[in-house]
Amino acid sequence: MMLEFVKIKLIIPGIDVVDGAGVKLKRYIGTHILNYLDPFLLLDEFKSRDERDWSAGFPPHPHRGFQTLTYMISGTFEHKDSTGSHSLLPSNSLQWMNAGSGVIHSEMPAMKEGFLWGYQLWLNSPRKFKMSDPFYFNFKSSVELEDQLKGLKIINLVGEPMEEYGYYKVIYKHIQIRESCELKLELPAENNSFIVVSEGVIEFVPDKVKVSDGHIVVFSGNYLWIFAHSDSHLLLASAKPLREPVARWGPFVMNTKEEIIQAIEDYQNGRLVKRKAEFSEI
Repeated sequence: MMLEFVKIKLIIPGIDVVDGAGVKLKRYIGTHILNYLDPFLLLDEFKSRDERDWSAGFPPHPHRGFQTLTYMISGTFEHKDSTGSHSLLPSNSLQWMNAGSGVIHSEMPAMKEGFLWGYQLWLNSPRKFKMSDPFYFNFKSSVELEDQLKGLKIINLVGEPMEEYGYYKVIYKHIQIRESCELKLELPAENNSFIVVSEGVIEFVPDKVKVSDGHIVVFSGNYLWIFAHSDSHLLLASAKPLREPVARWGPFVMNTKEEIIQAIEDYQNGRLVKRKAEFSEI
């Protein structure tokens, strides 16, 4: 396979939003600027030491037709849902949830003070799995590479459950890179890919494009080369696009407007939760 340097398609700042019962977030995907990056539907970062920014959490709310992947870097969330599932999501762990045919769940901080930092990524589900049975997997992040000499640490955010039961392959990594160090990485050429710069300043080689914290970079190509101008924290995601119609309204993501109307009616009439969610903790 011939290697091609990535081509930057878009660099935009995250948008400050308030969601849930008053949680302050920075939204990178799912905005008026970047509504959708197939198959990524939404990406939120919550990051604050001020408990007023996150203490209200996310009380019970519905979902249908997609998957969520929640990554806790620091802090603990408590998950509960209408099917009886209940778990804690502590630092350095993830929860992969398939909403499938429907769930109603809550995500509330299990802490009163401290540093809360994490991400929630929404992954679209292929048409044939939109109404699948819901499930949850909790798993720990794992260090893929740690090289002190190169000033690089790569944390893999795709656990064994996703590799075994996922509807498609996802590359998802938390990258820590020290000032004046480099990252070189190959990615599938057919994928849609992005990097969020949460902290620091990086430069894309060979184009000499600098990106500072609080921005998302959307790119194509299969050879990524980054130089860090300061100590940086990056979130990298990459996946092959589904290329299917997307109809979305709030917490529901389907393929047609009619399916969205059905989801709203099911929720309003107490029919959204059709199957009990399966839960597994790794």
